[in-house]
Amino acid sequence: MNVNYTVKKMTLKPSTREHIDKKLQKLEKFFSDDAQVSVVLRLDNNNSVTAELTIRDSSTVYRAEDTQTDLTDAFDNAFNNIIRRIRKQKTKLEKRLRSGSFDELDLFAGAPDLEEEGEFKIVRTKHFAIKPLSVQEAVLQMKMVGHRFYMFKNEQTGEVNVVYERNNGEYGLIEPQE
Repeated sequence: MNVNYTVKKMTLKPSTREHIDKKLQKLEKFFSDDAQVSVVLRLDNNNSVTAELTIRDSSTVYRAEDTQTDLTDAFDNAFNNIIRRIRKQKTKLEKRLRSGSFDELDLFAGAPDLEEEGEFKIVRTKHFAIKPLSVQEAVLQMKMVGHRFYMFKNEQTGEVNVVYERNNGEYGLIEPQE
């Protein structure tokens, strides 16, 4: 695995980097040697720290982030979220991840009042390559990045589709209509 660190508005202590590297070594049995790991650590305005962990292995992306007052806690929570997602999707992922990677797993040991919204402000734009996927693979990708929706190119129709998680835990598919 190739690990890339990005640290914003803070410095990374050697002991913290060792802790992160030690945790990431536990993931090596799941991913290929070509997997790209991105660790983004940043100090937020309110003295909290956000740790973002993204793993790209072939066409699959795993992403988690967490914000805490302690950097180690934030990273550990993001790491545990990825482990939880891998464990939850274990049977579907066994075909994609390294063979035998799930053998002997020691690693897996009231609503507030809402105000009416005003004008919608776009604060971030993302660009990504759209790859042809089956609907089932798109749902799996959505679960791996921890989002409630995922846009993809449907390999059967060639159209851009969106899968999403419904409030009742089931999934929906949005297809274009002419």
